This record gives sequence, C-alpha cells and structure tokens, in this order.
Amino acid sequence: MKRLNLIIGSLIFVFVVLNVVFFYSSIKLAEEIAFYEKKITDLQTENINLERDLSRLSSLAYARQFTEFLGFVKKAEVYYLDDIKYALHHKNDQN
Repeated sequence: MKRLNLIIGSLIFVFVVLNVVFFYSSIKLAEEIAFYEKKITDLQTENINLERDLSRLSSLAYARQFTEFLGFVKKAEVYYLDDIKYALHHKNDQN
C-alpha cells in the first residue's frame, strides 16, 4: 500500500510539473502569435501605402507634373489651316 501511494504521489507530481510546463509553453506561443499578428498588420499597412505610392507615381498626372518640374514640357501652339487648297490639291493629284 505504501508503494502504491508513492507511485500515485509521484504520478500526480509529474502531472503537475507537466501541466506547469505546458501552461508556460502555451503562454510563450500566445506571445509569439500576438507578435506575428502585429507584424502581419504592419506589413499589410505598408503594402497599402506602397500600392498607393505606386499608383500615384505611375499616373499620367504625376508624369505631367514631373516633366513640368524638370522643364521638359513645351507649350503647344495651335495651328489653323485657313486655306485648305493644298490638301485639296494633293488629293486631286493622286486621282
């Protein structure tokens, strides 16, 4: 009987120690999960910002603004054809 009590006591002690170890490891895993969830949220925010920047930088409005800043834009002059006889004359020559 004494031996049975010793075995049962030892088993209870081992189970308590294992329970403490599992509890501690579950706390550590929960901390890691929280860390990686925060990292995922940060990466998603950064991704949204980068997509917004890419969209802005690849837009034609940004290209126009940047070329004006660099001085590559020349104001277009409007040309009017007052006399279209040249176009008509050229058309008649091909017939």
